[in-house]
Amino acid sequence: MLNKSITVDFERKCGRIKPLLAMNGAPRSGGVGLPYDFSEEFSRMRVPAVRVGAGMGDYGFNQFLNIHSIFPDFSADETLEQSYNFLPTDLYLASVKNIGAEIFYCLGEYSEPYSKKLYVRAPADKEKWARICEHIIIHYNEMWANGFKWGIRYVEIWNAPDTPEGFQGEMEEYFELYRVVANHLRERFPKLKIGAYGARGFYSLNRIDATEQMKGYVPYMQSFLSYISKEETAAPLDFFTWACYTSNPEELAMHIKYARTYLDTAGFKRTRSIICEYNSRTAGTAPLCLKEGIASELCASLILAQKSAVDMMMYSSSDALSADNALFSIDDRVTHRHYASYDAALAFAELYRLGTSVETTADFRKEVYSLAAHNGKEGSILITTRNYRGKVELVLKNSPYTTCSVMKISCGGERGSSVIYKAENVAIVGSKIIISAGENEIFSVKLF
Repeated sequence: MLNKSITVDFERKCGRIKPLLAMNGAPRSGGVGLPYDFSEEFSRMRVPAVRVGAGMGDYGFNQFLNIHSIFPDFSADETLEQSYNFLPTDLYLASVKNIGAEIFYCLGEYSEPYSKKLYVRAPADKEKWARICEHIIIHYNEMWANGFKWGIRYVEIWNAPDTPEGFQGEMEEYFELYRVVANHLRERFPKLKIGAYGARGFYSLNRIDATEQMKGYVPYMQSFLSYISKEETAAPLDFFTWACYTSNPEELAMHIKYARTYLDTAGFKRTRSIICEYNSRTAGTAPLCLKEGIASELCASLILAQKSAVDMMMYSSSDALSADNALFSIDDRVTHRHYASYDAALAFAELYRLGTSVETTADFRKEVYSLAAHNGKEGSILITTRNYRGKVELVLKNSPYTTCSVMKISCGGERGSSVIYKAENVAIVGSKIIISAGENEIFSVKLF
């Protein structure tokens, strides 16, 4: 007897597949010369955008991206080319442009997890700081100072000011900085999308063990939105960014709903809700790629995000040497290693390539998740199981497809890699496809 049945109706369109596989960090990294190049992996995943706000490693904090790295002497004249050091950042951002992804630029100072905070504080002259940001944008968009015409559309003002590591000072100091910079940039660049601020999340809504710092995140957001809503302190907010680090896809979906609902209630119905950092964290120090079911967890999160009210999601992070990167890494600083989550990401990228999502009915939360897309000539169905073993029946409705291939992805390979099984050129009989599934398995069904 079949345990689960999912109907896929190809005449019921559900909008475009969203850009949910954006990344934190460029495809090239690793220090001076950016020797670690994952451009091919980014291209295969069809990464739509890259959020750039921090440079890790020996090329890191004091070399590029941060405002103090580009404009090292705050007493210098911000209108002069020689006051800026663009080259390291140019090289880093070029690796994003080379794969055709959009640059999502964070203007600010990245978190300093050290006892002495040198840069994560409000500048003494906020108006001058705004003009420095203006000149960074015209360097990358208007070719100023031997620059480029890259068409950067998204700029985020600061990252995580709601944490002591992200901002030293009272929250009103950040609010005022945002107001000054956002209004200056809106006047100078009317079409630029301006937003804030990499909120650390909404964990206090549902976690009994939420820390005191976590409990402050939601009030901080509420105060920020109230501040920029008042006539005397009004500022534009084209998008609002927030983080969600969770091993529970259902918690991710709940936070997405809360963010959208609160923005709408606060009068920001046209403000895009963007998850600027998403990942699963596990207790201890073991690499995330070794966590049981990590690939199906990512897949379930992507599916739930697609079916919810979020506009974009960014994986954190693409750093090839980070234990939190469950997509890929670099062995012996030479050899590329791909993990099971990378194969899951490729399966989602296939849907993104096809473009138009179609209705899949009867998802079984915490057990089986499904998503489908097609372009008229080809179709693809993505299935992932969590706490489920048994048969899954796919019922194709209004389907032009007669043949399929089925690829099963599961964890269990060497050092976090996946085990993949494929069945090619399978005839579709009676508009049904039956799959035998185990726990934490992913199925990519391509239709022809």
